[in-house]
Amino acid sequence: MAALRPDFTLLNFNTYSEYLKSFQSIKDQRYIDDEKTINALVKLGYSNAGRIYEEDEFKKCKEMTLEVINPKIKLCLTSGHLVKGDDPALLALAEREKPNLLKKLSTIIFIVVRLPSGFDVSSYKDYEHSLRQFDMSTRGSTNWKGVFQGTHKLRPRPSDLSFYDTQKKYVTYNDSDNYHTLSIGHSLLFLHKGDHKMIVPEQKPSLQTTAKRTMFLSPVLGTIILYDHIVRKPV
Repeated sequence: MAALRPDFTLLNFNTYSEYLKSFQSIKDQRYIDDEKTINALVKLGYSNAGRIYEEDEFKKCKEMTLEVINPKIKLCLTSGHLVKGDDPALLALAEREKPNLLKKLSTIIFIVVRLPSGFDVSSYKDYEHSLRQFDMSTRGSTNWKGVFQGTHKLRPRPSDLSFYDTQKKYVTYNDSDNYHTLSIGHSLLFLHKGDHKMIVPEQKPSLQTTAKRTMFLSPVLGTIILYDHIVRKPV
């Protein structure tokens, strides 16, 4: 048996039945009034000169193809396991690292930092986007390995989804790979690009339907809020 390779034509079919049906002709359906018989002939190659996959081959080959276009995160690249101690915020971020990288979960981080001047800077971060930027060694990205090890501080950045400097009255809004950032009046909204669910940070926790809001008081990071959105359709 020849080794299986990615086959992008299989992405056109949701099921093995749909795949077999694509080889059927109107003539087949007109003269053979039995689906099983037609499929048996298809597998024997009467309707196609190329290779016809068996059902297990179809599934394996399709999985290989999906892996090529959407590779699973290599767990050796994660850094959450480097957390030492019992800081609740760091442990919470470490717990969410893999689900975010696998795009099963989408977490927005709200963080506030008090400057020596007494003024605050704050931002909303797209956690998955930030992790991936670090993995790609993007210039200016957050050093998540250092954050988890305790050698770097997590800080608000003007490149985050939203950033606010209270002293300079400076505000920025940015889209990420996962979110559109919308500022409407006095409200800040984040629209997930995949499943189009809206996350409303200022909404009362009891009214949040698309994201679970959790606050952590951290000796290392200060007060942070995590908005966890279960992804229905990844970007």
